[in-house]
Amino acid sequence: MSNDLPYVLFLAMSRNQQKHFGALLDEMPVSGAIINAKHPGFGRLWLAMCWVWDNRASISGWLKFKIDKGKLNNTGKGRLFRFGLALRIVHLMAGVIREAEKRCPDVIFLLNGEHYKQQAVIAWAREKGIPVAYLELGYLPNTMVLDGAGVNYSNSMPRDPEFYRSYQPQGSRVDSTLLRRPPRTPVGEPVSLPEKYFFVPFQVYDDTQILIHSPWIKSMERLHEVLEESMGALPEDMVFVVKEHPTSKRSYPQLHNRHPRILYANANDTQELIEKSQGVITVNSTVGVEGLLLGRPVITLGNACYNIKGLVSHADSVDELRRLISNPGGLPFDPDLITRFLAWLSEVYLVPGRWPDYTPEYPRRMGERLLEIIR
Repeated sequence: MSNDLPYVLFLAMSRNQQKHFGALLDEMPVSGAIINAKHPGFGRLWLAMCWVWDNRASISGWLKFKIDKGKLNNTGKGRLFRFGLALRIVHLMAGVIREAEKRCPDVIFLLNGEHYKQQAVIAWAREKGIPVAYLELGYLPNTMVLDGAGVNYSNSMPRDPEFYRSYQPQGSRVDSTLLRRPPRTPVGEPVSLPEKYFFVPFQVYDDTQILIHSPWIKSMERLHEVLEESMGALPEDMVFVVKEHPTSKRSYPQLHNRHPRILYANANDTQELIEKSQGVITVNSTVGVEGLLLGRPVITLGNACYNIKGLVSHADSVDELRRLISNPGGLPFDPDLITRFLAWLSEVYLVPGRWPDYTPEYPRRMGERLLEIIR
């Protein structure tokens, strides 16, 4: 590969990611190398040990998401477990330093970025002045995000509504057909939907969106409690309709019949649940953007990258949620702002396509975004 091409160090956390990154490396105008974080091979072990030791004060921060997730799933904990994780960091960093000695990368490419090994590599990259490209699932159907600041609430999307009001759409059609996710376990039959309801999608309980970006709702049980606590403000002819996340490893049968005005509809189609609702209430899920796409007002309860004044409503307490749901017809809904916001997402920010089914536009747009991040 020519030294004139940007040199990308891809950090894969799984074999599937390694295949994905390998395809991008082949099809984008870049050169580079791929490191599998689980099997980084032999490297500069002594240099890695010295670097990790010098940064030992940061290890607890790198491990925080892993430890918090482990507590929820009753997995590893304790000093010995943490020491083992630190050794894995050393092993990976030895491989990263080995590759960097061959040729210093112009950018580090990874998915999400909150994994403890990724956190160490990101810290090393910042120390070296190397930008990081964060990959994540996109907010519109069949899209991906590639951002130089981070993913989800940490991304670089402007939060000023005037930015979007000034954007002139190019006229391309935004696909409003949502992707269907098959459930991990059987969920029964669809239920009959009431005439008026707020749709409340559950999220993955141990995901970064809940553990990192949700200040006051730390579990789906707590979200259910919040619905119960706000029930007195909900108009008498309305209910909450909840759908558990189809890919979550945890289900909540104990909540299904706890309140007569909270209906669980796990087998119903998400697009139908949004389209027939009076609005969407979400912590910070992509379903919030899907709600806007399908013409419904949205209330967020956590830190969402689309918490933009005039685009969605936001409640950071039960009292604020009660105020918002007491008048569903009065929720902010600005069709012009929504149209321009969605157009900017589709035409500028998001990369069309997803692995493994994609057109040639996917690696082309991915390469363009990567060059923007490097520059």
